[in-house]
Amino acid sequence: MNNLQDRTETPNPSEALAAIEASRRAVHDRVATNGWRYDIAYAAIVAGMISAQAFGSPYNTAGSVAGLCLLLAMFRAETKRTGLRVTGVSPRYARWVAIGMALLLAGVMVGMVALRRSASDAMFPTLLAAAAAFSFAVALVGSRLWRRVYRAEMGAGK
Repeated sequence: MNNLQDRTETPNPSEALAAIEASRRAVHDRVATNGWRYDIAYAAIVAGMISAQAFGSPYNTAGSVAGLCLLLAMFRAETKRTGLRVTGVSPRYARWVAIGMALLLAGVMVGMVALRRSASDAMFPTLLAAAAAFSFAVALVGSRLWRRVYRAEMGAGK
């Protein structure tokens, strides 16, 4: 046992902290690139999924399935590009941005179902376009805010 302890060096605390900071910076740099492209694509997919709920079956189901498949493909492509599996629920404060955005978008999705049942044929296209634009804006702003909070939590600032 003493032989093993003699062969391993005790790390210098400042060197260990510098290594942690360098690791966090590397994660930040990999995640921070191509942000707008990802966020716009994400917002468009989410808006499409939510808008599909205004239509009857099988279009609402097909829209949800297609959207989920596209989001999964985006997640896999980003994982491959960055070498990291970054989910919306980590780190701690970024998690709350993701949860808040999901709750707001779930409310819009429920509104789309209500729209399908109650809107007149004349108002339906206008309300659908407004809901799609709102969903796109919420997803885009939420994604950008999540990214900013994530970067701050990773110690990279703005």
